[in-house]
This record gives sequence, structure tokens and C-alpha cells, in this order.
Amino acid sequence: MKPFLVMALVFTIHNAWADISVQVIDENHQPVPNAVITLPNHEQKTPDSIAVMDQVNVQFSPRVLVIQKGQSVSFPNSDDIRHNVYSFSAPKAFQIKLYKGNSTAPILFDKPGLVVLGCNIHDDMIGYIYVANHEFVIKTDKNGKATLPANAGDRINIWDENLSSTINSTKTLVLGEEASQTIMLDLLPSAKQAEHKQATSFGKKF
Repeated sequence: MKPFLVMALVFTIHNAWADISVQVIDENHQPVPNAVITLPNHEQKTPDSIAVMDQVNVQFSPRVLVIQKGQSVSFPNSDDIRHNVYSFSAPKAFQIKLYKGNSTAPILFDKPGLVVLGCNIHDDMIGYIYVANHEFVIKTDKNGKATLPANAGDRINIWDENLSSTINSTKTLVLGEEASQTIMLDLLPSAKQAEHKQATSFGKKF
């Protein structure tokens, strides 16, 4: 049997009217950042603000950006070298040809889903834009923590780039009534994670 990692969702509910504290950890009790949590029964409006996906030290920053359908994203390049940003993902296929600085116009993301980003010059650059369909969405911070509203309901959806199956995999979890809960998710083993990330690297397509 192949080894596998486990990710645990720890829910602490202070009382019926308080927010729900959530922490995502792996089998070694280390925090898992950038896990995206959505509440399918909670509507969230599209912000008026423009989201930012920067490029710093030859990496997308943030690695995972969460936005709402109908929101625009700016792609500044804070590096001293040029980048070529593109995606072939169904929700938004686009290309920004070689550039530096802030010379590009924001791009509108008008369809929900996961958009995987690449750079035509740097194959190791991989980023993700999670476009929610007007539902409550949040990602875990560097400590694997996030805060959900008190009336979160009994179901959540969670996405992480290291979930097994395909890169678009989303896990639906049923919440119990306990004040503190741990829910296990299977993550790809380390070797499979490397293969998984390689599969998302588009290579030089333009």
C-alpha cells in the first residue's frame, strides 16, 4: 500500500453566535497554508476592488489567490526580469506577453473555477486563482488558520493543490455538532506531489 499524508481540519466553535476558528494541519501537525474553504450556502458579493497577483523572486505572490466571479486581477511584475504570464484553464485562458513593472491592464475573471497560472520563461512558476461563484470563500493563512461565520452550516468545500486526484479536486466535508472537530483528508505523498506539480507546468507554449 502506498504511503499517504493526512490533512486534518480542526474546528473550534466558541458558541452558537461566535465565528468558527478553523485550522488545517497535516499528519505531522504542521500547518497547511493556502487551503481554500468555501461555504456553498453562503452568498458573497463581488468586491469592487481589484485583486493583485504579483511576481516576486521568480514566484507568483500569493501562490493562491481567491476572488469572486466578476472580479478583476492585476498582474504587476515586481522582479527585475521579465515574465510572460498565461493560463490555458477553462474559466480563463489568457496570455500577458513579456513585460516588467505595472504596464499591464487588469484582467476580468467572469467564470468560476480554478485558473492555473504559468510563466513561459520560468517553468517552475506556478500559481492558482480560485474564482468563487458568489459563495463565501477564504483561504488558510501561514499558520493554516481561517475564520468562518457562526452560521456556516453543516457542509464546507475545501481545495488544496496537494489533494489527490486531479488539480481541480474539491472535497466536501460534513460538519458535526461537536465544539471541536477533526476531519481527515488524504494528501498526495511527497513523490506524487512533485509529479502533480510537474503536470501543471505548461512548458513553453508561446
